[in-house]
Amino acid sequence: MAATVRETMRELAASMQETADLLMTLADQELVEPSSHVCAQGKDVWTLITNDIDHEKIHVGQIIEGRYEARLTQSPMQRLAAEWLLERARLIGALLGLTDDQLNQETAAGGWTYRAVAKHTLLVEQDSIANLRDAIACRTNKAAAPAAGA
Repeated sequence: MAATVRETMRELAASMQETADLLMTLADQELVEPSSHVCAQGKDVWTLITNDIDHEKIHVGQIIEGRYEARLTQSPMQRLAAEWLLERARLIGALLGLTDDQLNQETAAGGWTYRAVAKHTLLVEQDSIANLRDAIACRTNKAAAPAAGA
């Protein structure tokens, strides 16, 4: 595991993408195939993966409880970033299982396509981040500029 929090988060995110890519290659009938992994409890691939999901939930709870007991509360910005990450994961999860053709279908008659919704979400995020970066740059430039008449 990486040495820093940011590196750890990146490692977990990369692994999440790799696992999602693999899972999306499996057919539903492959979930009932036997698994030799100890976490499958002598059962099938479905049991293995659901056990891993539950295992992760348990350890998320462990981290939250540890932080609570140690009074390591997230700052408002950290909580905001955490909430955004959860919603982005939900958006990605909502797209799972759509075919490329379905991605271009309307979500409702006369409505946006699934692709348009995803793109809109991405563009709004990118626009907001660009605006935030510009605001930070302006504040930095003002702070670095010499005072008038100095």
